[in-house]
Amino acid sequence: MPLTAQFVRNLQRFRLVTFDVTDTLLRLKDPIKQYAQTAAACGITGITKEQLEPCFRQHFKLMSKTHANFGSCSPNMNWQTWWQQLVIDTFTCVDANLPKATLQTVAEQLLEVFRTSACWTRIDGATSFVERVRDTGKCVGIISNFDPSLCQVLNAMGFSDKFDFIINSYDAGVMKPNSGIFQLALEKGRNIAPAEALHIGNKLDMDYMGARNSGWSSLLVQEENKEQPLQRSNQQLQPEARHSFASLAQMLQALETQEISW
Repeated sequence: MPLTAQFVRNLQRFRLVTFDVTDTLLRLKDPIKQYAQTAAACGITGITKEQLEPCFRQHFKLMSKTHANFGSCSPNMNWQTWWQQLVIDTFTCVDANLPKATLQTVAEQLLEVFRTSACWTRIDGATSFVERVRDTGKCVGIISNFDPSLCQVLNAMGFSDKFDFIINSYDAGVMKPNSGIFQLALEKGRNIAPAEALHIGNKLDMDYMGARNSGWSSLLVQEENKEQPLQRSNQQLQPEARHSFASLAQMLQALETQEISW
C-alpha cells in the first residue's frame, strides 16, 4: 500500500523512529497458562493458572527489585538464571514441597519455549506500521526492557529484517525510562539529535515520558481497558490526547490521515 502524503509529512522531522516490543509490537499469548502446561508435561500436575498468577506477580516484582534488569548487575547471576529463579520461586510459592530438580527442568524448558513463536502473537497492524515507517527511509530501531534473547524472539515472529538496530536493556546496562538507553539509540542511529527521534510504546512512564524527558517525541499505545495506575495518581503524567491511541492500528490511521502536532 503506498504511503500517504500526510504520513510522510507527520514523520518528516524525524530521522529515527524506535519501537517498544512487548504489548506494542508483540504480545504474550498466555504466559501463566504456559507455566502450568510445561509443569504438567514434566510431571507436576494439579497446579492451576489461578494459583500461579499471584505468585508470579509477587516474585516478578521481588526479582525486579532485588536483581534489577534481569540480573544484569547482580554477581553470580545472568539473565538465564534470573528467569529460572523466577520460575522456581513462583512454583515454590504455590507448593513448597515440589521437587527442586523437576522445577529446574521446568524452568529450563520455559526458558526455551518463551523464545519461540509458541508463546507470542503479533499485535494487529504491527508489521504494516513498521514497514510503512521503513518505507519513508527512516532509521528504525527497537528499545526494549528485555533480556538478550530479544533478537531470537523477533526473528521467530518474522521481524528479523525490519530493524536497523535492536537495543535490549540487559546489554545496554540501563532500562527505560533512563535517558541513557535513549542516548544509546541516538548513537546507534548515527548520532541523531533527540529532536529528530520518535519513540512508540505502550508504557506511560517508561516509553512516553521516558522518551519525552530525553528530548524525543513520543506516541503512546494505551488500550482503553488497561488503564495505567500513574494516570490516576499524577495528572502531570497524562499524555497529550493527540499522542495517545487505543491501538497501533488506530495510531497508524491517524498518522496517515491527520496532522499530528508534536
